[in-house]
Amino acid sequence: MAMWDGIELWLRRAGWPLLMGVAMMGVASVREGWWLPLRVLLFLAGVTAVAECGVETWKLIRSKESTSAALDRLEAGERARHES
Repeated sequence: MAMWDGIELWLRRAGWPLLMGVAMMGVASVREGWWLPLRVLLFLAGVTAVAECGVETWKLIRSKESTSAALDRLEAGERARHES
C-alpha cells in the first residue's frame, strides 16, 4: 500500500510537469511552420518543466516525511483550496 502512496504522490507533485514538459518540447520540435523564436521559447519552457520534475523528484526522495503523511498533507491542502 505504501508503494502506491509513493507513486500517487510522485504523479501529483512531479508527474504533471514531466508530462507538460515533454509535450511542449514535442510540439516545439514538430511545428516547422511556426516562427523560430516562438519554437525556441516553447522548447525552453518544456526543458524548464522537465527540470522542475527532477527537482520535485529529488525533494520527494530526500524528504524525511513518510509518503502517507505527505499525501495526507497534499490532499488537505487541495480540500482547503476547493472549499475557499
